[in-house]
Amino acid sequence: MIAEATRDAPAPKPLRADAQRNRDRLVEVAAQMFASDGVDASLEEIAKRAGVGIGTLYR
Repeated sequence: MIAEATRDAPAPKPLRADAQRNRDRLVEVAAQMFASDGVDASLEEIAKRAGVGIGTLYR
């Protein structure tokens, strides 16, 4: 039954260009911060350094 539901699920929509840029930047900054600060990296600081609002990070 699960296979049927998964098979019939629509493909996710591609991200808008600005949303993709934000996501790419967040991932890049997060990787840098986790490499340098480990688990002490703050989500607020990641968002700030990526140039996005904290709500964007949580989305």
